[in-house]
Amino acid sequence: MSIRKYAALLLLAPALLVSRPLPAQTAQPVANGGDAENAAPDVVSDPEESVLADPEQPGAVTHKLSGARLIAYNLVHEKFDDLDSMASQYRSEKSRYVGGGWKLTAFYGALYAPHQTDKDTREHLEHLKHWIEQRPDSITARVALAASLHRWAWVARGNGMADTVTDEGWRLFNQRIEASLTVLKDAAKLKEKCPGWYSEMMIVGLAQGWNGKRMRETFEQAIEFEPGYFDFYKLYTHYLLPKWEGQPGEAIAFAGSAADKVGGATGDEIYFHIACEIIGKNGAEYGVKKMDWPRIQRGYQAQITQFGSNRWLKNKIAFFAWKFQDAAFARQQFDVIDNHWSADVWHNRQQFDRARDWARGHS
Repeated sequence: MSIRKYAALLLLAPALLVSRPLPAQTAQPVANGGDAENAAPDVVSDPEESVLADPEQPGAVTHKLSGARLIAYNLVHEKFDDLDSMASQYRSEKSRYVGGGWKLTAFYGALYAPHQTDKDTREHLEHLKHWIEQRPDSITARVALAASLHRWAWVARGNGMADTVTDEGWRLFNQRIEASLTVLKDAAKLKEKCPGWYSEMMIVGLAQGWNGKRMRETFEQAIEFEPGYFDFYKLYTHYLLPKWEGQPGEAIAFAGSAADKVGGATGDEIYFHIACEIIGKNGAEYGVKKMDWPRIQRGYQAQITQFGSNRWLKNKIAFFAWKFQDAAFARQQFDVIDNHWSADVWHNRQQFDRARDWARGHS
């Protein structure tokens, strides 16, 4: 892979690391470190919870764990049946949060490598390997292991520019990405399938710089398996950007063709999700002049009609209205948002205030 593509991979990394859990050994909540649409389970209200006794303090008062806390607890204490049961339910029911984020995506987010010391990560990986040993037919365990290996590859590489990465950093990065791919290939032999498998396979493809035919085939297989898992469209959009394998305008053209292929309100939702990956992330005005603002609005409306809205969505559509210079629509959204701005949408509070002042100044 060229240095240019490695630099692009660095820019993509924060988007892929949807949430960065603290060490699983501490069973702490997951902090929301990225796309709040797919926030970790304890960031968004989660109905599943268990009352647990602390095994380290016999006789102690029981306490409630839910969401990411419960997932971390179950991993550390190797309650693998419970983890498989939870993931199976999320898959079969296609469970969503308010706003439409998949609970399955957040579930895997709570099982990523801890991003602390190598010792912590190795202990984390050992739990996942024990899971596979005890439940060899679990697709969930293998997807979680592949995801953790991929994230650990980024620990080795570091967050610097490509020319600052050491030879050892590159060696470990490539080694761990290849290990992740090996786990995924092994998981492909299982009877049970999972949307998370396809997402991780596409992420590995981005890291390894797969050719267009291989990536397109993986994407087509993914959407055939689960058309409503919009992360597939987001990942393929990244691949089509000029900083990756795409030509100028190719990702924008894909937004239209993908949405047209599905059609109707769902097609508009897909268009909205792809727009979220293009506008504001690839240069200040990238995509604004060529993307269809009315269709983005229709996609947003279809999304919230089906799943309700949340802070991230409200801020995202306000951000788009600002970018497309639709003052009337932006003003309506800012009135709804009030002061509940989202750091996952705006660069900082100053940018949010500037956009809101602009909208209100065009009454």
